[in-house]
Amino acid sequence: MKSLLVSSIEEYSGKSALIIALGLMLRDKGFKVGYFKPFCVGTTRIGEQLVDEDAYNTASVLNTGDDIEDVCPVKLDKPYVEYVCSTDPVSLKRRVMDSYKRISEGRDVVLVEGAVEYKVGRALGLSDLDVSSALDLDALMVVKYTSDFVIDGILIAKELFGARLKFVLFNQLAGYKKAYVKEVTQRFLKRNGLEMLGSLPYDPLLAGLFVSELGEALNGEWLVKPEEDVIIEEFLIGAMSPPAALKYFRRVRQAALITGGDRADLQNLALETGNIKCLLLTGHLEPPATMLGKAEEKGIPVILVADDTLTTMEKVDNVFGKARIKGDAKIRRIKELVERFIDLKSLEVLD
Repeated sequence: MKSLLVSSIEEYSGKSALIIALGLMLRDKGFKVGYFKPFCVGTTRIGEQLVDEDAYNTASVLNTGDDIEDVCPVKLDKPYVEYVCSTDPVSLKRRVMDSYKRISEGRDVVLVEGAVEYKVGRALGLSDLDVSSALDLDALMVVKYTSDFVIDGILIAKELFGARLKFVLFNQLAGYKKAYVKEVTQRFLKRNGLEMLGSLPYDPLLAGLFVSELGEALNGEWLVKPEEDVIIEEFLIGAMSPPAALKYFRRVRQAALITGGDRADLQNLALETGNIKCLLLTGHLEPPATMLGKAEEKGIPVILVADDTLTTMEKVDNVFGKARIKGDAKIRRIKELVERFIDLKSLEVLD
C-alpha cells in the first residue's frame, strides 16, 4: 500500500481538486483508492452530523465508501485556541492513527489531504509536518504562484519537511507565469532537491461558482429559480447606460450581472443577449413583474439580495475561485488538466 500527502503553503491552493483528479485516474487504472484528511477546519452540519465540507465533497466524488468519521477524524468544532487548550494531543494522534489504519485496509493507494496549509495544527501535533512524520508519508506541495516570493515559502517548507517533501506542483498559472515557472523555477527547485511535476493553468470553469452556491453565499432570495445549476465564470456590474453595457454583455460567456433591482433597462437587455446566465439584483429592490416573467420564460435565474451592489461584489470576490470541485463538468475538466499538464511518472503511487 502506498500513500501520498498533498499539502500547501497557503489556503485555497487546489489540494482537493488535485486529489480528486489523482483518485479518479488511479481508479481508472484499477487501483483501490482511499482518501484521508486527518485535521479538518471547515466544518458544517449535514443533518445531525458535523463534517468538513471539503472532505465530505472529495470523499463523495471519489465514492470511497468510508465512514466520514474515519475520513476526517479530528474536526475543529470550537475556536482554535479553545480547542487546543481543551484536548489531549496524544489522544488526537491515536485517533488519527486508528482512522488511517481503517482507511488503509484493502487499499492500494491512500491520498492524504493536508490542513489549511502545512503549519496549521502544529499546536495539536496535527500539522502536515506532524502527519507526514507519524504516518511516514512523502509530500507533494501544491502552490499558487502569487508572486516570486513564493519560492521562499517552498524552501522554508523543504527545510521543515526535510526529505519527505519531494514534489512541487504549481496551480492556477496565467499569462507570463506559465513560461516563467517552466524555464526558471523548475531549474531552481531541482538544485534544491525538489522535483516539479508541472503546472496547471488558471481555468475559469474550475474557478466558477454554481448558481446555487451564489445564492447561498449571498443569502439571497430566489425570484426565479434555476432550471439547472449552471456555472458562472464571470461577473459584470451593471452601473452604466444600456448602450455602454451592450458591448460588455456581448463579450462575456457564462456571466452573472450584478445590478440594482430598479435597473429594469439593464435587466431586460441582459436577458436578450443570451450570455448572461444569472441576475443578481441588489438593494432588496424587486424588479417589474414583466422582467421576472421574461426571465422565467428564458430559464434565467434571478436572485434578490439585501446588500448594495458594491457589498455584493465584495462578497462574490470573497468566494470566487474557492469553489469546490463538484458536478460532472468540473470533475471532467480537472481530470483533463492533470492528465495534460502534469508529469505523474515520478509519483510512485501511479506505478
